Formats: sequence, C-alpha cells, structure tokens
Amino acid sequence: MRYVFLILSVVFSVSVSGQDVTVIRKSVEQITKTKNYTVTTVPAEYFAGKNRVTDNGIELKGFYRNGELKKMEYSVGVSAWKYQTEYFFDHNHLIFVYVKKYQTAGKNGYLKQPQLLSEARYYYRNEKLIKATGKPDQDQESTDYLRQANGLKKDLASYRP
Repeated sequence: MRYVFLILSVVFSVSVSGQDVTVIRKSVEQITKTKNYTVTTVPAEYFAGKNRVTDNGIELKGFYRNGELKKMEYSVGVSAWKYQTEYFFDHNHLIFVYVKKYQTAGKNGYLKQPQLLSEARYYYRNEKLIKATGKPDQDQESTDYLRQANGLKKDLASYRP
C-alpha cells in the first residue's frame, strides 16, 4: 500500500509541475508577443559606479506594462564570452529565466558571428525553482537567478538617467 501511495504522489507531483510549466510558457509567450512596453535601459556607466565593470560591456533593460515590470534583459560581455539572460515576471514574481552564453572571440580575434555555447531555461512558481531544462554552462550552474533578478530589479529602480 505504501508503494502505491508513493507512486501516486510522484505521478501527481509530476503532473502538477507539468501543468505549471505549461502555464508559465503561455505567460512568457504573451509577454514576448506584447508590444509598446515602456523600456528603461541601465547603461554600463551605472554599473561602473557600483564597481561592476566588464571588458566588453554590461547593460540592463527593464520592460514595463502599466507600471509593472514584465521582463528584464541583462547582457554581460567578458573577455571572449557574452552572457544574455532574460527574466520574466508575473505580478512582480519571477516565473522564468532564459540564459544563453556565446563565444565572441577566437584565436584570431573577435568572431563575426558569435557561437552559442550553452542555453538553459528555468521555471519558477512561488519564487521557487520547479524545473530546469537545457544545458547550462559550468559558470551558470551555481547561479542563483532569483537572487540575481531581485538585485537587478533594485538596479532598475535606483537608476536615474
């Protein structure tokens, strides 16, 4: 009887998680399709003032709809790589993170077309990671994206052009 209960609870939790991911995907799709956001761009100079400097640039963009943050795009260029991270929000709660790492330089200098090295997707419900897919880079495996998103939200709020 215990085994039946255990199997049923595992099946139920996988089913609920799958439903959550479907709802999150639909929300992200809607956010991506929406146009006419109010966009706030935080330039590299802001981050330099906070001692966060990279050799190939850093930029943060916040996309707002009716005063509510719906999406952030964070781009960081370091040495021969570029990290691009997109954060999606629903009612000010992180629901999804999409991370990509590109190689931008090779043996003979900068590449004309950056090469995608890794990408990963992270799904959140109630500020907790519920599913991760893709192949994250070793540098990204230990990243706390919820904490990073909250810090970047503070940067958006405190930036004054």
